[in-house]
Amino acid sequence: MFESSPQPEGLENVRLVLTDMDGSLLLEDSTIPDGLEERIDALESVGAELAVASGRPMYTLRDNLGPLFDKMMVIADNGGLVFDRGKLLFQTNLKVEDYRRMACVTRERGDFGFVCGIEGCYVDRRALAWEDFIRNFYSKCTFVDDLTTLDVEADKYTVLFPNNDAMDKIDSYRAEIGDEFSYACGGIMWVDIVPDGVSKGTAINKISELTGIGTDEMAAFGDAPNDATMLENVGFGYMMANAVPEMRRHADLVAPSNEERGVLQVIDQIVAAHKAVR
Repeated sequence: MFESSPQPEGLENVRLVLTDMDGSLLLEDSTIPDGLEERIDALESVGAELAVASGRPMYTLRDNLGPLFDKMMVIADNGGLVFDRGKLLFQTNLKVEDYRRMACVTRERGDFGFVCGIEGCYVDRRALAWEDFIRNFYSKCTFVDDLTTLDVEADKYTVLFPNNDAMDKIDSYRAEIGDEFSYACGGIMWVDIVPDGVSKGTAINKISELTGIGTDEMAAFGDAPNDATMLENVGFGYMMANAVPEMRRHADLVAPSNEERGVLQVIDQIVAAHKAVR
């Protein structure tokens, strides 16, 4: 556990707050902390807003957030799909032949692959033993015998590592599949593969272009390697106190842990900083 940073100067300049879900905003039981809607309203009252940036798919985030989904910007699939208050802002896609090739590699290695579509995902049937766990993250999934026969629109390919060794295996996947894709560990159990250049960091650069909000006017929170580009690209990059150790080199600031409602604590600081200069 890392020690939280003192409040930095300049929080009154923040116009967009972006937060990862698992290990950051969400509590350890995967629930949203009480008081989130009040913080959304408080940010809006000072001319700022909240966005979620997750490796989770959009349909699961819609289920997780409920009515809040239509009150914020939501980045799904590690930057592959972005909605703004319920409306599609932009998306990227994998080619069918590419995710079929990835599925061949996964099966040959004995791992468990997911073809992540826009409205649901398709999972190697050999992963049925972990169905309850999988549905926590992919609420709309179909188990199939052979991922290489699929012909669906998809923006991400994911591999599940039940032995918690995703970080040990990501480099070998990159070496076998190729550098023409982007790879990210969503914690210790997942490797996400997306089109080249797609990440949470590139998504927020695109959002900056579309909204006019400078990346230096953004604050972001994350705990895992798939958050690194996001934390590095904003003016106020916060790793969570409970973040994995390698995140130390990607963030200048540390927020209290997810169990301490660290994201909400820093949002309160941002709102107070705005009010102090009014």
